[in-house]
Amino acid sequence: MTARDRQREATIARLLEAARELFAAHGMENVSVTEIGRAAGVSPSLINAYFDGKAGLLYALVRETNAPQLEASLDIAAGPGPAEDRLFAVLRFWAEGDLSDPAMLAVMQAYSWTWPAETEAENRAERAKFEAVLADLLRGGAAAGEFRPDVPAGETAVSIFAIYTWTMRMAVFEGLGPDQCIGRLRGQLLPLLRPPGT
Repeated sequence: MTARDRQREATIARLLEAARELFAAHGMENVSVTEIGRAAGVSPSLINAYFDGKAGLLYALVRETNAPQLEASLDIAAGPGPAEDRLFAVLRFWAEGDLSDPAMLAVMQAYSWTWPAETEAENRAERAKFEAVLADLLRGGAAAGEFRPDVPAGETAVSIFAIYTWTMRMAVFEGLGPDQCIGRLRGQLLPLLRPPGT
């Protein structure tokens, strides 16, 4: 890596950190690129050069958050124990990460409703990796008799992701912690997943 590459990477890291702090404190819509540049100690024009604007900078934060979560989710899902326990361990891990910064979670969720179609397509591809973790757990649980065999794993994983997202919204507005979120998720999901009579 050249000195110029190192400088570019350092600048990107400073912009991401400044944006994360400012967006969480004030909301994306209330922060200007000038303020982000000032907080990062660089020209605000670099936000356009490196991220294609403020919205691209926020999406870079979404990707930065998701990357380490996927690897850890795969490790948790592949761990020992019943599929049900591993499913809720994955969801708990996500909740702990998301609720470590509720203000930033709210900013990211709000932006996801307004970002461009190409960003949505990219994000759907990223979400599909997380949904695949859930789908694999559902298939394994169905094979072991823990979950209903007639529930389509892929579609159900998408539904679990949607229920999880809604639960995180409640967590932000009601001040719920990870334990409370997992309790609610168990109450909503297990009647749908478990075989009748169990």
